[in-house]
Amino acid sequence: MVLVVLSVIFTTVHSTGLETALQFGANNNSYVLLMPDLTPARDEVTVCSWVKRMSNHRDSWQFWLSFATRKNAYELNLSDVGNLYFLQDLTYNTLPNETRTTIDEWHHICATWGFSNHTTFIYFDGELAGTKSTWPDRKLRNPGSLMLGQFHSGYGGGKIEENGYFGGQLYDLNIYSKQLTGVQIKEMFDQNRCSPNMNMQTFGKERIVRWKEILKEERHGNVTEVRLDCASGWDVLYKDEFYNKEISENLIEDLETLKDLLQEFEGYKIDQKLIEHMKKHHDV
Repeated sequence: MVLVVLSVIFTTVHSTGLETALQFGANNNSYVLLMPDLTPARDEVTVCSWVKRMSNHRDSWQFWLSFATRKNAYELNLSDVGNLYFLQDLTYNTLPNETRTTIDEWHHICATWGFSNHTTFIYFDGELAGTKSTWPDRKLRNPGSLMLGQFHSGYGGGKIEENGYFGGQLYDLNIYSKQLTGVQIKEMFDQNRCSPNMNMQTFGKERIVRWKEILKEERHGNVTEVRLDCASGWDVLYKDEFYNKEISENLIEDLETLKDLLQEFEGYKIDQKLIEHMKKHHDV
């Protein structure tokens, strides 16, 4: 019998699947296409994601997100160096370029906008990187097609730009119907993607596109799941010799609601107790 020691104190437990990043193939056929209802974000919107640039196949930047409507191909587009097209206007990341074009490094990128202040804000690794005023009578249009991994200008997923692919990795991409503040975004970055205490449920009511749901969407071309190298920070069974992802995820999900069970396990080796629990609650 193999024993596992549970020595994790949970303040916030990651939900199933949130240890998974998506890697997009280096071609024009690899993408995820969504048709989300962004109506709740007409007056305020924030897009945040961890982004890893993995090539310099273009001199400037590659778009990892593009949202095209029937009337505007540049409604909302974000690049891997932090530049933003919003309502057809371009907001530049004004931070030193050498901090943005490095490959194989994770960066946290957020773009926010509010109708009340008519201003876009770009944040790169928790730092304000650029702002721009928008048209005073213009709101975010809907419906639109949201493509991850490519830049497209045709509503519904058409007109993918040749050689405009992203070809990198994305993790924890969420869209909110709220203009998050610089303090809130800095807190997201400071928690970092590997923190076992990262609050994945922040602004739950306003989170209208969720990473957990994105992972369930159909993938086109070469889009693969990549396990984060820091996943063991929350997954107490990861890398154990008898590791089973499904059992591990069920255990974590169960611990979100059964606090008493966590207290039982604290400081003990999980052996018969764990086996009995899994048989009772998970038909293992």
